[in-house]
Amino acid sequence: MDNSDVVIIGGGLVGLAFACALKGSGLQVTLIESQSAPRASDELSSDAAQTASHRSNRDGAQLISGVSPRVSAINGKSRRFLSQIGGWPDDAGCKADYTGMAVWDTQGTASINFSASEIQQDCLGTIVENAAIVATLYDSAMVLDNLKLMYETELESVDSTEAGYAIRLKDGQEIQSRLLVGADGGQSRVKQLAGLKSIDWSYHQTAVVTTVELDQPHDNIARQWFTASGPLALLPLNQPNYCSVVWSSTEPDQILALDAQAFCDQLTRITGKQTQAVLACDKRFSFPLTQRHAVQYTRDGLALIGDAAHTIHPLAGQGVNLGFADAQTLAQTLHQCRLEGQNPGDLKVLKRYENRRKPENMLMAAVMEGFKRLFGSDDPGVRWLRNSGLRLVNGARPLKTMAAKLAAGA
Repeated sequence: MDNSDVVIIGGGLVGLAFACALKGSGLQVTLIESQSAPRASDELSSDAAQTASHRSNRDGAQLISGVSPRVSAINGKSRRFLSQIGGWPDDAGCKADYTGMAVWDTQGTASINFSASEIQQDCLGTIVENAAIVATLYDSAMVLDNLKLMYETELESVDSTEAGYAIRLKDGQEIQSRLLVGADGGQSRVKQLAGLKSIDWSYHQTAVVTTVELDQPHDNIARQWFTASGPLALLPLNQPNYCSVVWSSTEPDQILALDAQAFCDQLTRITGKQTQAVLACDKRFSFPLTQRHAVQYTRDGLALIGDAAHTIHPLAGQGVNLGFADAQTLAQTLHQCRLEGQNPGDLKVLKRYENRRKPENMLMAAVMEGFKRLFGSDDPGVRWLRNSGLRLVNGARPLKTMAAKLAAGA
């Protein structure tokens, strides 16, 4: 049986970020991921450059953008963290700063907008392709002496021991670890095998994601419309006329059944006054939206981070930022415990992490649930209330400044 101080299950954005953040901790770390290893950032950049030279690929309303459909809105705090651990992509083609945000209620007349200049910042955040962050983190992880990467390796079972956790893999390998960290997403296998409970409920919405081309530049503004079926976001990409679409809808089957031209026409009807025409769309993908929150993030020898601990509605784009904050906080806790000569799997150590992160994550989940319910209601009284609220915030500089700072992670 092999031994490791920390075993991380999950090599996505948050798991890789946590592994990289343990550089210099003196802890021996093993990361296990069931999928194949990501492509290195230079390979990804080469592909992107090749695609960029053919970005006029459009057959009528069908677009071949070369842009990954999964992107994240990275706030300032997460960007600083990623930069510190070698996870911020250098390639300008995979990211775009947004300098303003605008929100409309399509069932009313109110709107709100704010800009980075109102909080003396260069930008409110950056839209980045998830694959580019993963590739950059992978590059940094590959050269760490204290980190062992195991891809295409599936978890079979976990058993609590006096020394931490015994981890059995499907290929028969066994690892004894003082700390097991679940960073394996909303359907966390670690959480299930360890018997950690969570509170789950469906939003009864599905996110439809794609890339679209507009006939006018996006001007680096992130835009969102609250429609009758759910929030629709157009997020600016590196190409001046390209936006990433995230449409959280109660009617995903109808949206996915539309051909490319009909889909573009529907987007234009919703967004036309603010963006003019949507010319073309790339292939569409979808995933169901569920709220989850683990009752406990930790127990002796075990911790959950990122979506394994909590998932929220994507309407404010804060899910991955909460995950990066988890990774940063747990890594800081383990660096400190190492200096103090403590066991990284000690529950007293792990509770420091949970006590710092759980309140913030629960507050954000409650706020997102409130927004979803407020803007998802057809009740005339609720509609009046939300329109009045938007007008109030838009006309009150202190409130707008506070909202902008929260969005930017400033």
